[in-house]
Amino acid sequence: MTVLLIGGAHQGKAALAARLYPDLPRIENLHERVRAELIAGRDPLALLDALRGCAVTCDEVGCGVVPIDRADETYREAVGRLCCALAVEADTVVRVTAGIPQYIKGENPCT
Repeated sequence: MTVLLIGGAHQGKAALAARLYPDLPRIENLHERVRAELIAGRDPLALLDALRGCAVTCDEVGCGVVPIDRADETYREAVGRLCCALAVEADTVVRVTAGIPQYIKGENPCT
């Protein structure tokens, strides 16, 4: 099972992943791993295989003002593309706001 939890920074994604999906390996802060891949000159989409079977948390970085810096724009685009690819494959996609889950795809495992 693959789960993607997205939302703004500090919205409780990691705590929710730990509570609802305790048996899945967790990968937190995917957006930070994407930045590291870009800095290393690697394609972040190559991370997709490693994300399968995990509960993955990622901050939404595409909201707000478009960055002036081309590198920041490239970073935001890469995070978005990886999250879209992961969402297609994921069994469950959850948007988290203030610790409250909104299921975009799949169902709450507690119901």
